[in-house]
Amino acid sequence: MRIEMNNINKTIKGVSLLTDINLALESGHIYGFVGDNGSGKTVLFKVLLGLMHKTSGTILVDGREQKDLMQDVGFIIERPEYIPYYSAKKNLEIIAAYRKVADDQRICTVLEMFGLDPSDKKEVGKYSLGMKQKLALSMAFLEDPKVLILDEPLSALDADSVQEARKRILEEKERGKLILIASHYPEDIQSLCDEVYWMKNGHVLPSKENK
Repeated sequence: MRIEMNNINKTIKGVSLLTDINLALESGHIYGFVGDNGSGKTVLFKVLLGLMHKTSGTILVDGREQKDLMQDVGFIIERPEYIPYYSAKKNLEIIAAYRKVADDQRICTVLEMFGLDPSDKKEVGKYSLGMKQKLALSMAFLEDPKVLILDEPLSALDADSVQEARKRILEEKERGKLILIASHYPEDIQSLCDEVYWMKNGHVLPSKENK
């Protein structure tokens, strides 16, 4: 899969949130986006996903213009939605029933991938921040998507969980996935990424360290 963003701009009430974004992204690679709060990382991801309309420019997916929500993608954007009085597995079962892609075995697999017990009946609303982040990762990986767009995927995780999440992300790259990761902290993603871009005031700046 190849995704191209050509001259993407996003303006709200006269304020420029993205300015002339040009990117070419391909399967089998991990792309990192680093920047402070308000730099444009989350807006960029929302525009790419189709959750936010761009002001101008084109997005091409395998040469075809994308005008609606991106298909075959798993993502973490801001706080994922979940039903707080259900267990982690029950939350994933509801998603799977709606989308009709993942079966019970897949649900159990992705929960275990990120250190959650499928048999645990604990309500998600009583989870720690770290456990909620593991559930968010499980949701993103649930349907074995071709594209993963992960905004701060390692936040709130302890050291062991960070290492496990990195391992899982690298495994997905080896399986040919196209992966985008955003973080405030360059050290969180530089070891993972083939290319790292710095964002500032809605501009994308390539890193000199790109492989």
